[in-house]
Amino acid sequence: MNASEREGHAEVRSKPRHHLIPAMLIALSVVVIFFVLYEIVERTWLSDADTRLLHGLHITRGVLSSVIAALLVGWVIIRRLPPLLETVPSEDERLYELDHAHQERVESYARWFIHLRWVAVVVAAASVFICVLVVPLLPPVVLWPLILTITVLAGTNLVYTALLHSGSLKRYLLQLQVYFDLIILTVLLHFSGGIENPLSTLMLLHVIIGGIILTRWQCYTVAIAASVLFGLLALAEATELIEHYTLQIFPHFANAEEQLHAAHEPLYVSVRVGLQSAILFLSAYFVVVVAERQRHDERQLKKMAGRALAESQLLDQSLENTGTALRVLDSDLRSVWMNKRWQKWFGKDDPCSPITERLDGPDSAARQTLQDGQSRSTELTTDEVMLDEGSPSSTSRRFFMVTTAPLRNPAGHVHQVVEVAQDITEPKQTQAQLIRAGQLAAVGELAGKVAHEVNNPIAIISAKARLLLSDRREEMGQEIANELEKIITLSDRVADIAQGLLSYGRPSTAAREFIDIRPSLNGALSMIEQRADNAGIELRKDIGGSLPTVLANAHELEQVFLNLLLNAIDAMPDGGTLTIRMSQSDQSDDQHGNWLSITLQDTGSGISHEALDRIFEPFFTTKEPGKGTGLGLSVCQGLVRSFGGEIDVQSEVGQGTRVTVRLPVAALE
Repeated sequence: MNASEREGHAEVRSKPRHHLIPAMLIALSVVVIFFVLYEIVERTWLSDADTRLLHGLHITRGVLSSVIAALLVGWVIIRRLPPLLETVPSEDERLYELDHAHQERVESYARWFIHLRWVAVVVAAASVFICVLVVPLLPPVVLWPLILTITVLAGTNLVYTALLHSGSLKRYLLQLQVYFDLIILTVLLHFSGGIENPLSTLMLLHVIIGGIILTRWQCYTVAIAASVLFGLLALAEATELIEHYTLQIFPHFANAEEQLHAAHEPLYVSVRVGLQSAILFLSAYFVVVVAERQRHDERQLKKMAGRALAESQLLDQSLENTGTALRVLDSDLRSVWMNKRWQKWFGKDDPCSPITERLDGPDSAARQTLQDGQSRSTELTTDEVMLDEGSPSSTSRRFFMVTTAPLRNPAGHVHQVVEVAQDITEPKQTQAQLIRAGQLAAVGELAGKVAHEVNNPIAIISAKARLLLSDRREEMGQEIANELEKIITLSDRVADIAQGLLSYGRPSTAAREFIDIRPSLNGALSMIEQRADNAGIELRKDIGGSLPTVLANAHELEQVFLNLLLNAIDAMPDGGTLTIRMSQSDQSDDQHGNWLSITLQDTGSGISHEALDRIFEPFFTTKEPGKGTGLGLSVCQGLVRSFGGEIDVQSEVGQGTRVTVRLPVAALE
């Protein structure tokens, strides 16, 4: 049993005890007030009335008190005890079996009966003391029989407490208590005025409780038992089979020979027994009908609540599995409902959040939809920290498509707005990559054609300039010689750019062979060591150990490493540390297989996220004008990919850059 069910049963155990005791006290108070008012009327205006008239009025008073008590107790209990109406889980009484939950309910009601019975023991003992010793309404001879009966009542309570821990009799404990209580109540009535005692209406309490917590026929059985016990008591007293004890609050009249008792009058006895039985059965019918209707309604409500909960969970699961965020806003743009994904993506409507301002601000789509009733779709871009697991860093940008639609009431007016959000970051990135790939393909094709057309004229210009300098330097002035040197320098630069364009625009055709990449890396390092030392850059190398070979071209690999090393040195103009490390993946995976990784980590200025997305584009550079062509990384990427590898660049502004070249390990045949 879960915690909520235990709390529910605890509530069931506590509420009946707190509600029925006031109901009993109210019923007794009304009966007492009725009798007191009658006594006032009789002593004020009927003191000289005929004895038979008074006797008839007393009979009428008893009947009316029974009816009033029955109606009052039934009304109060039915109105104030809704938890008790949940006891019987099924209307099919032939299949009425006690499952685990019902056994706990039976135990809770049995325990409640025990608590209520202790209250009855205290009230009965106090009443006996008052009515016998303080106000002599009963003869002294009934003192000890009443005390003994109350003691038996207390003893049975102890027995019931012990039976609560017995599994064999627990299911019959409620019925056992009801029937045995009726017997004890009949004995108490016998010693306290018999059927003349207005407290005989307490039998109604057992019938009402039986109708609430027992089945229909069990309730009618309780009513039959109460009617039989009351009829036997009335018959035994009327025939003087047992002694009738006088209750002084009920009027008795004496003739010349003996005192007259209503309990000995056949008319009174028959009317009283018939009325008591009718009241008991009518009360049983009334309580059973109301209780069964209440149980039926509660079962329907539970079914509806269960269906609503299942539908809500299905909706929430569907939205979660499809990556959809949803919320509903009222006419004041306050959130009425939102699913978990909306909370993860956009928070819980924090008024200080910039996302909330864009979603709910004066120019928001929700406000416009609320005003004109039109559906609309808007794109929302966020740079904040995403709350779901595995989200990008706080500076990563995410894109959402938010569809806003009106919800109309039966009158056709827009009273709520629903917003559905989809994360379109990945499709956006894919679209951008496709566009970029198309652009790069076009640039590559154009670059190859341009480089081919430019290469020959530039070669002629460079050769002619060099020839003039070598053959005619003495004939020309120094100014002309300097200009020719500038022409040669710029021609060589254009030739390098053209060669880079050719390398980018067409696959490398250099021979591939199984090589150890360390000679290529060491060759590139030897060319930049002096430059790094002049810039105050410390080189740290971890390239020893046994490493596998790769299928590549040694010269092109050296070109790749040289380009990456020069970029790292340029990123540290004020010095720093450049770490070069080689490693092999421990095991193969489906995506990368077995890789050899070369990592270059610098402590330079780093690259912004905006520039990081474009570093492999041709002609894109972060260097100062004239210091870079923007083709180095593009060519490196093309060469590495021609070897079946990849380049990964990770960087943060102010924290340096890490470039990782991954090459597939060669499978030697």
